[in-house]
Amino acid sequence: MSIPAFSADWATALATAINTDDAFAKAAKGWTNIVALVVAPHELLPAGAAVEVDLQAGACHNATALRPNEVSAAFVLTADMASWKEIIGGTADPIMAVATGRVKLTQGSLAALMMHSRAAKALLVCTRKISTLWT
Repeated sequence: MSIPAFSADWATALATAINTDDAFAKAAKGWTNIVALVVAPHELLPAGAAVEVDLQAGACHNATALRPNEVSAAFVLTADMASWKEIIGGTADPIMAVATGRVKLTQGSLAALMMHSRAAKALLVCTRKISTLWT
């Protein structure tokens, strides 16, 4: 069964995917931050959506679905739903999406994020383990 993208159930599934992924654990062992993936508002989702993940040294301590205005993460990555679908689906490179402005880093330091680019890519690989229903 597919889970609606960026919903509370999707956040829970993401936490499970992260915590059962050995590649993420290795890539992110030095990464301790809260990261938010934010969907910009659009006609089918007028308020937008967000999932905030509390990453602590290769594990996810918590993942929560929020409204974009409730996000307080150290790193906030914002894109439209079509871009997230391509990135999570593996047809768009996340680093290139940030570099070209397709995904905007609206909170946090790009230099600090790039220091953890392997972990960030591993995080997105974890999202691909979720059978996602795209609106």
